Amino acid sequence: MASLKGELWRAVVAVLYGAAAGMIAAAVLGTMNVLSGFLWSGEAGPLRIFLTVMAGGALIAGLRLLDGGKEDDLAAQLRQTGDASAFHWRRTALLAAMAIIAVAFGGAIGPEAGTLAVVAELSAIVSLAIARSSAERQFIGEVGAAAALGGLYGSPPGGTLLAEPKAERPQADPKGHQIILFLAALAGLAGFLLAAKLLLPGGGMRVHLAPVAAQDNPWQIVAALVPALLGGLAGLAFVVLLPWFQTLLARFGNVGVQTLVGTAGFAALAATFPILLFSGHHEIEEMLHWAGSAGMAELLGLAGLKVLCLTLCLASGWRGGAAFPLIFIGAAAGYSALAVVPALDPTVASLAGITAAATVGMGKPLAAIFIVALLVAPFGAGAICVGALVGMMFARLYPVGAVH
Repeated sequence: MASLKGELWRAVVAVLYGAAAGMIAAAVLGTMNVLSGFLWSGEAGPLRIFLTVMAGGALIAGLRLLDGGKEDDLAAQLRQTGDASAFHWRRTALLAAMAIIAVAFGGAIGPEAGTLAVVAELSAIVSLAIARSSAERQFIGEVGAAAALGGLYGSPPGGTLLAEPKAERPQADPKGHQIILFLAALAGLAGFLLAAKLLLPGGGMRVHLAPVAAQDNPWQIVAALVPALLGGLAGLAFVVLLPWFQTLLARFGNVGVQTLVGTAGFAALAATFPILLFSGHHEIEEMLHWAGSAGMAELLGLAGLKVLCLTLCLASGWRGGAAFPLIFIGAAAGYSALAVVPALDPTVASLAGITAAATVGMGKPLAAIFIVALLVAPFGAGAICVGALVGMMFARLYPVGAVH
């Protein structure tokens, strides 16, 4: 009876708090969008882009100095999910501010870090009110993370896999715990969509691709290997370059200087090529429209520049996630394959490249596959599977130790 009562309590918390966390995720994203709209309204020439990005970098540098450079990246946030001993109000508030600034000022990163930071604060408040043990506090934190990510990515399976406990924090019933987290992620998606109707006029973070014209054509699936390889290589470039840039910037002294140096590089690239601004989920449609008249070298160059911008942002302390930039990178790299396989469906090419890049670059291959399948295209299963296969091959050759 006690066990049944405990499971019922967990299910109720998963649904109610999961829905609330999803709503909070939409509210955080809405706040980012409002601030971004204010900063970037009107025509943005090269000088304005450079100065605006540098202003964002200066704010982030100041906040990093306040915290001594100890703020958590996305991987650390997920590792500490539900760990009350690792939660610090001041650090979490600073991280949330940095992540919101990073997105609003045009950083080439996604909104995951700011969303998780705000939801972590909410989880701590809820834990104080209803949790009776450290295990319950941990559970509430994991529910909040799964719900927020499930709503943000539009993918409850992806949110569940990203938020599930680490191996060093085993559960008595791991399968049952995964089911409860999946329930929370579903509730988070429902809460996110409900709040998005009021707070996000342009919708959530969904990426729109054209339908696949010939879904049952086996040749298309075989040919998708080419864009998948290009997307996988682009994702591999990101995971190889990130630690290299982190080491390079560390030579410049304190974290404030590191942030300003890295930001200057990103600002110069963004001022020259404005499409490199932001996470890429809005810009992908513009890019794919342009891609129809672009050559292979131009598209691979664009993918490479976006990899460079994403790497510079993360290495210099712009807090956020890599999922949405990797989607943009994979789409550009995958589309470039049409130059050598012109009969390939453009959406198949983009989708294979996206899946491969995200699978390599995110650090959790299975979560990345679910995120792409539901966030980008709940169609084109063949292209997704080919991209996933190539991505997982690269991921095995060069495993990533952290979630990006």
